[in-house]
Amino acid sequence: MLQTLGHYKILGRIGSGGIGDVYRARDTRLGRTVAIKVVSAAISGDADRRERFLSEARALASLSHPNIAALFEVGEDQDLDFLVFEFVPGETLKAIIGGRPLNPRRAVDFAVQIADALADAHAESLVHFDLKPDNIIVTPKGNAKILDFGLAKWTAGGAARERAARAAATSTPIAGAMLARTVPYLSPEQALGQPVDHRSDIFSLGTILFEMLTGKLPFTAQAPLALTHQIIQGTAPAPTSVSPGLPPELDAIVSKMMARRLEERHESAPTVAAELRAVAAILDVRSGTSEPPARVGGAPRRRSASKWILAATILAAIAGLVWFATRVA
Repeated sequence: MLQTLGHYKILGRIGSGGIGDVYRARDTRLGRTVAIKVVSAAISGDADRRERFLSEARALASLSHPNIAALFEVGEDQDLDFLVFEFVPGETLKAIIGGRPLNPRRAVDFAVQIADALADAHAESLVHFDLKPDNIIVTPKGNAKILDFGLAKWTAGGAARERAARAAATSTPIAGAMLARTVPYLSPEQALGQPVDHRSDIFSLGTILFEMLTGKLPFTAQAPLALTHQIIQGTAPAPTSVSPGLPPELDAIVSKMMARRLEERHESAPTVAAELRAVAAILDVRSGTSEPPARVGGAPRRRSASKWILAATILAAIAGLVWFATRVA
């Protein structure tokens, strides 16, 4: 196993993916833990592919957002190309959901964080193309961090999306664990193999929000090919049709995010974030909550009812004094 790469001390192997093996490492200069992706020979051994990959990676390095795992360095050592990422501790959003609905306020909070990250990336002409709960880590402090931004075509998930699109075009049955984790979050244009833009990320975020709110996916076919056809031809149900107790204001937002036709979808991630923040404010007023629910475990942080009663009493007393003063005058 690798011991060092440049000034990084390898601490252990995390796993592997379409780009290559991933290691946890220690930056001996800055004293921080990082994640290093060593680029596979299939990419680095082909001069044209290597140049395209490194060019796209360098573009990712321009992103700086608290909800995107930062790329610190694109390096080369021991005839190996490698990417040094922020190491993000925590659980995947998929594990957090675990087939169960999240508290709606918490789900909205996560969706706002993700939409904010998309807004920054899209402003730099960077699209994720493989947004799904497996690619989002929730830190112990409750921050959602998106992984592999702008590198989807090089990842296993990106390859699975391309396979799904080819299979849909030829009606060829397909199978595989990666397909099962990837296909549910395809946008219709991706499933059709058509050109895509930032609105594909918005559709995928709509699917993720639906899953956070209901604990279920909007399209339910078991086989990847059948699921692809559902995404292309079907209409996502309203979240309240699956979980009637959900805030009805979310139905219109999720439905618009998941509109089949691009021109009917939200035009931008900032618009999505703004609409979700408006719903969050409504939910806070209804529940008397002054802050979002605790992001990881725990009960929502609420102002006690007694504080509201006391505030109302004080305001009433002030109003009474003002009225009395004006009458005396």
